[in-house]
Amino acid sequence: MKRSSYCLLLLALLAPACKSAPKAPPTAPAPLPELLRPYEGALRVLPHKGDEKALTLKAGQALAGTCDVAVRVRSVAYANATARFALETVGLPRVGARRVSCKRLEPGMQLALTGLPAGPVTAEVTARIDEVLLTPEAYLKAKGTAFDRPAGAVPPEVASQLPDASEDERRLARAVVAWPRRLLSVDATYRDASGRARHERLVGFEAVVGSDGRLYKPQLKVSVDRPHDTAIQDALAFWRFEPARRADAPLGARVPLEIVLRVY
Repeated sequence: MKRSSYCLLLLALLAPACKSAPKAPPTAPAPLPELLRPYEGALRVLPHKGDEKALTLKAGQALAGTCDVAVRVRSVAYANATARFALETVGLPRVGARRVSCKRLEPGMQLALTGLPAGPVTAEVTARIDEVLLTPEAYLKAKGTAFDRPAGAVPPEVASQLPDASEDERRLARAVVAWPRRLLSVDATYRDASGRARHERLVGFEAVVGSDGRLYKPQLKVSVDRPHDTAIQDALAFWRFEPARRADAPLGARVPLEIVLRVY
């Protein structure tokens, strides 16, 4: 038998066996541990390293740099003592009037945090993560400003000196001894997909600063594109204030404010 005929016969005999071999099903991703689920969608600040598109850090590693960025956690994965985060850039944080400095802005980042405690996810693991992805309150503390007010709700009554203030708002305003003082703000950023639009502007708005030091009911004073409006609203979720006070307690106040919108 010629060699070519022998090869054809061998292939014919092996073909049914190859076809009948079952394919291994794709491996499903491991479910996210319960303690890591609150990170999905969370608003955090990544200090020092916000101008890097992909970043691998070891838990407990000291960081250096000038680029702090406010981010939203888009997704979390965990395996082999490594937590992986997909982050979306929301803006640039300021404490007081200080503005951070970044070499460039990335619309999204990939963060891998290695060297976490082995075994099941415990509070020690989340504590290590929280050293890298800071809550707004932890970021303020790192900058030397204490803020320990728990989140509340929209205040039922507010003080205001705005031209359209109601009689009740004006009555409460007469009792105010200190108006809100901004502690943490975030300049909103928006990536223009075309790469042609690059500008920075101040956008005026008014909002209620609750007795918990957070913003409620922000209303822009000018019309902006829907994507820009979304970028601004996301950034405002980070803002923190020393609330207005009357002699005996803090209270809500409706006040005029401004936010920086950077389109890049």
